[in-house]
Amino acid sequence: MVHRGELSKDGQTRTVAIKRLNRDGYQGNNEFRNELEMVSSFHHPNIITFIGYCDEDNHMIIVYDYAKNGSLDHHLQNPDKMRSLTWAQRLKICLGAAKGLKYLHSGLGEHNRVIHRDMKSANILLDVNLEAKICDFGLSRFGARNQEETQLLTKAAGTRYYMDPLYAERSRLTKESDVYSLGVIMFEMSSGTLVYLAKCFGDDDNPQYLIDVVRSCYDDDKKAAKPDKLIDPDIKDHTDMNSFHTFNKIAHECVSLKLEQRPTMERVIRKIEQSLTIQLKHQESASTTTTRRLESFLIPLTEINLATQNFNPETRIGSYEYGVVHRGQLYERWQNRTMAITRLNSKTYLSAWAQDFKKELRMISSLQHQNISPFIGYCDQGKKRIIVHEYAVNGNVANYLENKRNNLRKLTWAQRLKICLGVARGLQCLHLSFGEDNQATRGNINCESILLDETMDAKISFFGLSRQGHTNPKPDEYISDMYSFGVIRFELLSGRRAHDLNEYAEPEEQFYLFQEYYRNNDLHIFLDEYIRDQIDSRCLNILIEVAYRCIKKSHQKHIMMKKGGLNSGRGPPGGKDPRTHFTMDEVVDRIEDAADFESNEK
Repeated sequence: MVHRGELSKDGQTRTVAIKRLNRDGYQGNNEFRNELEMVSSFHHPNIITFIGYCDEDNHMIIVYDYAKNGSLDHHLQNPDKMRSLTWAQRLKICLGAAKGLKYLHSGLGEHNRVIHRDMKSANILLDVNLEAKICDFGLSRFGARNQEETQLLTKAAGTRYYMDPLYAERSRLTKESDVYSLGVIMFEMSSGTLVYLAKCFGDDDNPQYLIDVVRSCYDDDKKAAKPDKLIDPDIKDHTDMNSFHTFNKIAHECVSLKLEQRPTMERVIRKIEQSLTIQLKHQESASTTTTRRLESFLIPLTEINLATQNFNPETRIGSYEYGVVHRGQLYERWQNRTMAITRLNSKTYLSAWAQDFKKELRMISSLQHQNISPFIGYCDQGKKRIIVHEYAVNGNVANYLENKRNNLRKLTWAQRLKICLGVARGLQCLHLSFGEDNQATRGNINCESILLDETMDAKISFFGLSRQGHTNPKPDEYISDMYSFGVIRFELLSGRRAHDLNEYAEPEEQFYLFQEYYRNNDLHIFLDEYIRDQIDSRCLNILIEVAYRCIKKSHQKHIMMKKGGLNSGRGPPGGKDPRTHFTMDEVVDRIEDAADFESNEK
């Protein structure tokens, strides 16, 4: 039984939760000692704070900090309380629980990890700020963290519906058992339904249990139910569905019936954070009563001429196929900020953008992401087409690979990995906004279009975002973001530009040469000697696989187009070729996994 009380010390009163264990209960004295040993060592904002204990006159009492908003299951039982929790608040609660669980699994020193063994919504408390606090460690077990897989043989214990079926079946307790339970809690939050109470989902009149509906949505080959069926009706009108699906997808991975397919806690946290970011942007957009008109981005030509000294050659910082880039300061309402001012080449403009310059600008101006170069404005006067975006003090990636400036140091491995991850996240934002294979975001991502700010964070610049193409491009014109990213990945690994391969093989033969190296596990020979000793081998293997799959996916499409497969609407024999099914979400996940190996080494 848990009681609320007040303890006074030095004239100050503190509200606490006083938990009195029953000596005749499930484990009695063992449970009491076990919980005391653990909670006295915990220090984390998402673990309930231990205050003290009492062991007198047959009383076993543990005192915790009081969580004003009670337990999560009480909210799930109360429609009014659950209705008051927005989707963003639910995401933050799950994020806190995930961070607390990660701490238990990996934050207790070099040798110890704790497996909770009874993760459920009743054991997640909410403080005055709705911050999640994991509690109740009576069934928890210490395990060895310095082993690759901590596995304890123990009689299955926990709470039905939340308990990992593999643990219940085999009595082998692993940290993945907690991951399963967290996945159940996550589905409770997105559906607003307790896992052990049957209810009607969507348009169905027959009450069902939550996990049964989850399985029918995700595991049933016939996909009898759609994932949208799982959303709590009370939040549906205010929830970004990209956020919802990103969250539910990682929750489904957590409840996988194959242990090896369950995600790490690092991955769970990243995905919940991504879902929260998407939702907060959705709310910010929804709260804006007026959409900024494109004309409000218009910059007078007189201002641009002043900033560039009438496009003086001394202000020029780059000359490319699409145009010439100048550096300049814009005054008045732009507060003397330094900008990159691109005057488009008239021939390039006519061939690539003449279809709809304003449409192109609307697309560019709508994108806001930390790895996309901020759009500042444009000029469209006379025959001049000018686009202005934020200036990147460290230039572009190509300069470092080609060492165009004498004073440039070679990029360290940490910087290259950071750049790679930044570009992948920027492309992921593009694909979330416009769709994975949208024509408008295809064909011009390269090292020249990847800018580097003062902290060496990658920014995809506007000319890398869009290149209008034919509705049905010719085979030799098909260059996807995925292919381009794979090429960039190898350029960063090798420290050389892709066109250097022309010295060794004809362009049409390069993929087959590359494929041969991959089959023979020889791609490491392309690795830049400067970074060879800086890379964790597991990280390198992941990045090579990612780059290979990115290039292979696009090459498969290229071959299909040559055979008439895409233009004719025909796919490969037997349906979708699984080798070509590789999304930017998966790319980001794999690179983040690689980064985890590097950070763990440190």
